Amino acid sequence: MKRPLFGRVVRRIWDSQKVVSTRFRIHEGIALSVDQIGGSAPLSWTVRSPTLGLIASIGLRLGALLLPLGSASPSHAAELLFKSSFEGSPLLSEPYECQTSCWQDIKGSDALTEHSGEPQVWQGGGKLQLLADAPVTPDTVGNYVHNEIQRVMGPSGQQTSVLYSEIRKRGSSATQNPYLLTPSTTALQGDLYVSYWIKLQPDFLEKLGPNNWWVLFEWKTNAQQRLITYILVDRQTRPYWYLKTDDLSAGPAKNFWEVSNHTAPVPVGEWFKFEFFWHRSSQHDGRAWQAINGQVVFDRFGSLLGGNDPIDRIMLTQVYAGGSLPLYQWVKDIEIWDGFPCGDGTPCGPKLTVPQ
Repeated sequence: MKRPLFGRVVRRIWDSQKVVSTRFRIHEGIALSVDQIGGSAPLSWTVRSPTLGLIASIGLRLGALLLPLGSASPSHAAELLFKSSFEGSPLLSEPYECQTSCWQDIKGSDALTEHSGEPQVWQGGGKLQLLADAPVTPDTVGNYVHNEIQRVMGPSGQQTSVLYSEIRKRGSSATQNPYLLTPSTTALQGDLYVSYWIKLQPDFLEKLGPNNWWVLFEWKTNAQQRLITYILVDRQTRPYWYLKTDDLSAGPAKNFWEVSNHTAPVPVGEWFKFEFFWHRSSQHDGRAWQAINGQVVFDRFGSLLGGNDPIDRIMLTQVYAGGSLPLYQWVKDIEIWDGFPCGDGTPCGPKLTVPQ
């Protein structure tokens, strides 16, 4: 017999005015939504059932909501927003709108996932940004940065289609090659989870050398505040994980907080599963979580760039690093969810597909 899921938070979203909507699962097929502003008293309760339709919507201005809140239900925790395996007939467009960088589209729909090549997250799209940081044209940008769909041996040991990204020449230290999501700054923004398989070049450590860096993933806000996760290399050329938030709005970066992990393995020259989740907040419930091959590398609670400052850029994948050129990587099976797909704080691990 299934036990009721009363009091279990299954989805929580908020916007820049700190209007919080929390959905509880009361019983199989019935959900309760509670809307609040900034943690104040509930403004409304809405009870819904897919089979019975709308049951009740009651406006309230009462004291604090007192319900036993548990962790997110593993089987109802998130909704899939985008998935791409790069299978079928995805094509990369010719570079366009070039100045010191160009844009490049991933065209067509994925044969396995049926999603289009452009993610739709928070009312925004996604494209490859060929950021040479030097004057370029569609014909010359490939001298600096390059993308293509390749057939290679994938994570499952079978031939598969992947996104290959490379930096060939630097226009400056800012030359990079991200798969850039550009969410609307007026849209409702909430929690987000991303995952993909990634393989770094076999001579990764030789190219970087000691005391160097490689960016895996990052996002920035409208006011130039940033969350960024790296692979760093120490003076003995040993790689380790590093995560921080900082402020880029005025001069050199000013760190808010930083954490590192020197014990979790950094796979080089082999496929590994990258997962990242965040919950923005100015309070103690902010969260930045990262896992590699099912091993949690970071799970930091505390303030995480909360406030009225929406995210306007998400570098979903990224080739951006120090060291010598060329620098390159392969990416496969991108997924974007609005929460943990495998349970609250539970890595999906090195599975090829997430349980539905």
